[in-house]
Amino acid sequence: MLPPSVRGTTSTRVLATAVAGLLTGLAAAPAAAAPGDPAPGWAPRPEEAHREVVVSSSGEVFVDASSEGGYKDINYLERGSAGSWVRTPDDSTHVTHLATGPGDYAVSVWHSADGDARYRLHDGTGWNDTETFYEGDVHASDMDANAAGDVSVLLRLHFDGGTLLARLPRGGEWTVQEVPGVPADIPADVVLNEQGKTTVVWAALDGETSIVRRSIVRAGSTTLSPPTTIGTLNNNEPNLSIVSDGEGRETLIGGNLLWRQPHTSRPLEYRLRTSVAARLAAGDTATRVVWPTGTTARHEVRSILFDDDVQQPQTTLWSHPRTSCTETFRTRLGIGMVPGGRSYVAIGVTRRIDSDGVCPDVTGFVTVDRADRVLNTQPLGYFAEAYTIDVAAGAAGPIAVEFKNWDDHADPIHEDQPDGRYSMLFFRR
Repeated sequence: MLPPSVRGTTSTRVLATAVAGLLTGLAAAPAAAAPGDPAPGWAPRPEEAHREVVVSSSGEVFVDASSEGGYKDINYLERGSAGSWVRTPDDSTHVTHLATGPGDYAVSVWHSADGDARYRLHDGTGWNDTETFYEGDVHASDMDANAAGDVSVLLRLHFDGGTLLARLPRGGEWTVQEVPGVPADIPADVVLNEQGKTTVVWAALDGETSIVRRSIVRAGSTTLSPPTTIGTLNNNEPNLSIVSDGEGRETLIGGNLLWRQPHTSRPLEYRLRTSVAARLAAGDTATRVVWPTGTTARHEVRSILFDDDVQQPQTTLWSHPRTSCTETFRTRLGIGMVPGGRSYVAIGVTRRIDSDGVCPDVTGFVTVDRADRVLNTQPLGYFAEAYTIDVAAGAAGPIAVEFKNWDDHADPIHEDQPDGRYSMLFFRR
């Protein structure tokens, strides 16, 4: 049965506020001393470029730094352990994807200025030379990876040239194939599970609405399954995001609606309304969903945990008074999960720009266990408007948080002001 429809952005906000009002009695769990403290020896690392960051199963941290278009040219790959960093010059563009596998294996994927899709591999000792795996007019891409180091990449082609699925099993060769019926300009996402199955989801435009569809291809095959319909959204350009837990169960956000697969042999089922700004993270058998909401008096972050096949009650993870500094501004979230189900949620509320310190920073880094207990909450510092927060977590090593903390539009802008400043923070588990 199809879920209730959503009427675009304005109605989404109204519904989220209504749900928030019903749930104001849910209090966040009390904080206690627990993991989430800064890791000894891992100092914050500022940079004038955005960085993709991943943490391998052995605890190694890999970084792919690429400056934004029009800013100072900064490109490098980096590997770190216990605060010791090895940097390798790179030739990628500012649109990069990074993944790791067992040991010191890693792969960096991007599309170049001329549209070719390229990659580099780290074999445990160093990065190989750049190679091309698709020659064409790629203008956008998305990637997912599994713990084995396999990757699946969606390539969106210029001039409505369609969408391609490219896959690289660790130690194998690339395969590239068309995803039929998926134009380059519609929302889509990809997820690769631990069993090697790739799932592609997309939102097909249907007048003022869109139909969410799903197709899969299994490891070792190049046959995409016939598309199945997940649901209909009253939004012709919804956000789409999909994750898979270690058992292969998928969770999908489309617009502000959420679908969950109770078992790998069952279709996705509609579960609840969340938010167009919801974020997902999956572990071995658990999946956590977080989204910003609030009341007229407070900013809040809510969460649902799917523990195996059980949907836990909704809970409030974080709350902060709404002030004149933040009342009209958005909350951005980042989330990571480690094996065992412990989650790490980074929160940034954009605020008014001031020069006299009247408007304080409103950020948080929240550690949540599998029982939905908030173990620790810490500030992150200044968070720049309209940028995302990325959280990277692995089976071992630190939790890395990367976000922009310098506002390009601050007034006055001095000649010595950096083009863009990002911060990378590390927290021990």
